[in-house]
Amino acid sequence: MDIRTLKKIDLNALVTLKVLLDEKHVTQTAHQLNLTQSAVSRTLAKLREMFDDPLLVKSGKHLALTNRAEKLQPQLNALLENASALLLPEKFNPATHKGSIRLATTDYGTHSLLPRLVPALNEVAPGVSLTAVDWRSNLLTELEENRVDLIIGGATIPPSDIFQRIVAHDHFVAVVRKSHPYAEKITLDQYLQLKHVMISPTGTGNSGIDDLLALNRHKRNISVRVPHFFAALEIIATTDMIILLPAKFVRRYVSEDKYSVLPPPFEIPPMEISMFWHARMHHDPLHQWFRQFVYDTIYDRKTQ
Repeated sequence: MDIRTLKKIDLNALVTLKVLLDEKHVTQTAHQLNLTQSAVSRTLAKLREMFDDPLLVKSGKHLALTNRAEKLQPQLNALLENASALLLPEKFNPATHKGSIRLATTDYGTHSLLPRLVPALNEVAPGVSLTAVDWRSNLLTELEENRVDLIIGGATIPPSDIFQRIVAHDHFVAVVRKSHPYAEKITLDQYLQLKHVMISPTGTGNSGIDDLLALNRHKRNISVRVPHFFAALEIIATTDMIILLPAKFVRRYVSEDKYSVLPPPFEIPPMEISMFWHARMHHDPLHQWFRQFVYDTIYDRKTQ
């Protein structure tokens, strides 16, 4: 590829050349391109200089292609078709597309959202495969480094090159074993006295619940941190500990015969679940479609 030669090429002039070679007539070319006849003539003069060939010569009352022009014509048509395809939006058909999405999500996403997403995805886009990986503390970095395509997790304020869209809402409920002393009702004082199990993908730190309690100078006793919901439930089933879990997960997986579900003894704002993606993937056809598919599949408008 000779970059210096390419810099000399005027794409508009090549479009004019194509029409000239098709029409073999300056006036008709000017009419088709909505140009003046003199403008087409000036362009033809530049093209003759560029190719060092007259390209079109008089033959009776018409113009005829030179030998060089006849050789140029199929190459020129192919070049302009490729240039046109380059500028047109890429067509995307989910029913026939073959591709993959790497999705990172929390335990909540794995159990509450994926069971709704996967069957619908298999139906409308059978050629699109989905790989789900666990939530990690450095996921935004992995998103920037193209190691994951999409993140679904708690809403936050991401960096400027990361997009965010809320895709689901939920609220917290308290869960204890069925024979727990506070299985019927629990007060705030009783809640604070208990030992707590907390879902923590990283195994460290506090949560928004602790920040909320701290605003009123309260503190709960976090006894166990685990990354997964089902492990937490097994601990709750054999202890007098308590846990706060998303209501949608509880409705789907928590047995009423084994556990009691209670409203929290203090007000907790609703959960907002968002998807995050890097600016690099914002206009990718598969990625655009999949983001809208996620939103349409799991967003619950009835709660808004």
